[in-house]
Amino acid sequence: MEYVLGQRIRRRRESVYRPRQTYLSLSEEECIRKLRLTRQAVTDICHLLADELGTDAQCPYAFPVAVKVTAALHFYASGSFQHPLSSIGGISQSAISSAIHAVTSGLVRHAGEYIKFPVTPDNQERAKQAFCAKYGFPGVLGVIDCTHVQLRAPSENALVYINRKGTYSINVQVICDAYSKITHVFANYPGSSHDSFILANSTIPAIFEGNPPLDGWLLGDNGYPLKTWLMTPYLMPATIREMQFNRKHTQTRCVIERTFGILKMRFRCLDRSGGTLQYSPQKVAAFFVACCVLHNISINQGCVVDIDEEILEDLRRRDGELHVPMPLNPNSPAAARERRAYLTEELLHRL
Repeated sequence: MEYVLGQRIRRRRESVYRPRQTYLSLSEEECIRKLRLTRQAVTDICHLLADELGTDAQCPYAFPVAVKVTAALHFYASGSFQHPLSSIGGISQSAISSAIHAVTSGLVRHAGEYIKFPVTPDNQERAKQAFCAKYGFPGVLGVIDCTHVQLRAPSENALVYINRKGTYSINVQVICDAYSKITHVFANYPGSSHDSFILANSTIPAIFEGNPPLDGWLLGDNGYPLKTWLMTPYLMPATIREMQFNRKHTQTRCVIERTFGILKMRFRCLDRSGGTLQYSPQKVAAFFVACCVLHNISINQGCVVDIDEEILEDLRRRDGELHVPMPLNPNSPAAARERRAYLTEELLHRL
């Protein structure tokens, strides 16, 4: 009897853990389809976050870094940590949630290493040459716009998060280069905030208006005011030249729309098709920044997403429904009007 009892006690102490699968068990094609990144890119992320996600090897409940990263990437890609993630990670939903937040915090801390605005002369020159070569628009350092990410009703100040479509969201400012790489992200404002207000409260005006000022400009839509460093379309084009400027401006500015499309198609947690995010605005903003870091890592790795033009057009339509244009303002700064007029003439000669 004592022997049998001892065996029972020993069996209770010998816990059995399910094998926890990671991206290493996925083929290259499965990794891209399920996690939206190549195996090499995921490996690089594991190395990047190894120190921050590392756990005590003596703890039997510690999850390896690869498990945490795989769980978080699956959440970003699908917008859910329900059954699909449980089958991949072999861990509980509460553990998955902890892994998601840990990986997100780690990626946000490293954002400055991957999201860089071209402030040095060499980087500025490369940015301008890329836009000129690809779109024929001179002097462009980036294209700016905002996009919304839907979320649940916040517990505090919920009304300010209601956008013009009556849903709750945050409004995120993004700048990208000619190749859809994100060079700036500002995810601090609720869905009711106007794009121009977000710009005014970001670091971008100080960067362009510093001493010395940057040699170049951004392109923005009619949700922004005309400035010497921010070229917007003519609100009421009166000449063929002005209409040609608007056409070339639109052709160049489409890169930011495609960037949003790639970002939201790759990381469905940022699009409502992945389900409304059941998190606070601060956590949703962190998810967005983390996905921007992953987006740039993917571009660095040469992992290109096939764009479904129908989905892209649907994303454009939905962003358009949330867009609020600037009121007609004939009192734009004279220097800004002169610079746009000069560009209008220069573009005419390039045609």
